[in-house]
Amino acid sequence: MSGKISIGPIAILIVGAVLAYGILNMEKLTPKNSQRHDDHKGYGKTEQRGKHGGWLFAERDFQVEVKIYEDGIPPQFRVYITSHEGEAINFKEIDLNIVLKRLDRTDTIDFKPSGEYLLGDKIVAEPHSFDMIVNAKWKGQNFQWKLSQIEGRAEFSPEAIKNAGLVFKKVSSAKLASTIQLPGEIVLNEEKLVHIVPRVNGVVKKVFKDLGDRVSAGEIIAILESQELADSKVGYLARIKQVDLAKTDLGRETLIFDNTRQMLELLENEEDLEVIDRQLNGRLIGKNRELLIPAYAKLRLAKSIHLQEKELFKKGITAESGYLLAWKDYKSAEARYIALREKISYDGEWSLRKKKHTLEINQLNLETASQKLLALGLVPEEVEQNEQRFTRYELRATLNGTIIQKHLTTGEAVNNDDEIFLLADLSEVWVNFAIPEKELNKVRLGQKVILKTESRILHAKLSYLSSVIDEKTRTATGRAVIPNIKGELRAGAYVTVDLILGERKVPMVVELDAIQNFRDWSVVFVKYGSLLEARPLKLGEKDGNKVEVLQGLKVGDQYVAKNSYVVKAEIEKSGATHSH
Repeated sequence: MSGKISIGPIAILIVGAVLAYGILNMEKLTPKNSQRHDDHKGYGKTEQRGKHGGWLFAERDFQVEVKIYEDGIPPQFRVYITSHEGEAINFKEIDLNIVLKRLDRTDTIDFKPSGEYLLGDKIVAEPHSFDMIVNAKWKGQNFQWKLSQIEGRAEFSPEAIKNAGLVFKKVSSAKLASTIQLPGEIVLNEEKLVHIVPRVNGVVKKVFKDLGDRVSAGEIIAILESQELADSKVGYLARIKQVDLAKTDLGRETLIFDNTRQMLELLENEEDLEVIDRQLNGRLIGKNRELLIPAYAKLRLAKSIHLQEKELFKKGITAESGYLLAWKDYKSAEARYIALREKISYDGEWSLRKKKHTLEINQLNLETASQKLLALGLVPEEVEQNEQRFTRYELRATLNGTIIQKHLTTGEAVNNDDEIFLLADLSEVWVNFAIPEKELNKVRLGQKVILKTESRILHAKLSYLSSVIDEKTRTATGRAVIPNIKGELRAGAYVTVDLILGERKVPMVVELDAIQNFRDWSVVFVKYGSLLEARPLKLGEKDGNKVEVLQGLKVGDQYVAKNSYVVKAEIEKSGATHSH
């Protein structure tokens, strides 16, 4: 056996070599996933790559490598064309273009020689997501290859859109605000913040409200016992009595004055005493009647005697001395009567004036006592009550608000200047923020302010701007007033403040929340039927809500404005990323 050669193993080696050779040559003749120009079954994905890293298409003795070159330059097609053996082909013999069918348009790219390759005449715009058709002519032969290149794209059914909470908006023009962003702090509205003090010394008898309780203006929040209040109430009641007495005196004096004036008028008309007595019967006149009526009677008697003596003297019956005596008595009675009338008239007016003055003084004293009680915190109804609870002091809220501080307990002695409650109306709060000195020349009262909390975006106006710059921070304080009806904004919380310095209209904007970082781009996801595809954007200025789009979209494009991160996650999960 040592001299014999075994043929079996040799034969096996020869057959294996032949098969390997055949397989290698078959792969060269038929590239994987390439499609002939007459194949209309759709788009495929070629996995075969050329020596430049591009997609490799081959048919018969014609081989095309398509490369998107983007190293340090905007992406362009470079096409390398050789024979099956790798020999160069004269570019003048070739007519080639590439058609890119995108979701929103079709791009046709023509080529011209550039060294060892053909160079496309257009930038291959991102994203590189398209159905590509390579059309070529060479030596009277037509070639066509198709390839589907998908990236930055995901498909969402109507149900998936609803479940993901996607909200769509259209790209449109809008006013874009020029803003500065500043840190802000929510503080209490100092114009609606009050310290409740008792205003009297006393002892706490009962407390009705605690920290956090809401109160209404005029509501009783505590009751004190106060001797000081009792003294003031007693003084007030004494003034009431004095006013009542002065009113009674004035009324009586007024009645006497009016009746006396009527009596004087009757006497002026020289009525008979019987007539005068009848008309004045029952009227309150006092001493004036007692003094004036007798004087009037004496005057009438003296006048009558004088007239009788005058007639007798004229007839020579009586002597002249009798007539002169009667005339003297008459004039004397008349003088006394006139003097008495004048005195009674003057005294009446003077007495009436004094009574009025006394009433006015007493009324002033009463008003002073009343104002003192009001100043102590009593309401008008309490002041007017004549109940004998002199020491009871009802401490009341002075505005609608919430108790945020409390410093008293039952049985505690308090002074009239102790701040025992701090009451705040929280229906409005202030937001204070520091504005840098260098920005102040752009800031004006009334400018719009956008405030961002962890859960809300609020809109307001700049209502206050400090005229003093802080020496240490070189800032001035700005302020906005914010409604807080539900009490969701809490003093001490920090917010982000966007102060709107001005506005300008721009052709295209998108919502700031719609922007996602995808690869090296800022993108939004545009809707085409059920497909959502990333659109790389060149962005301009932004404000608190919107951002200017300089390039990458057109007006009317529908994009995902809310929850766009869901689309990004779906794309990354599906692997529709950059792979060329």
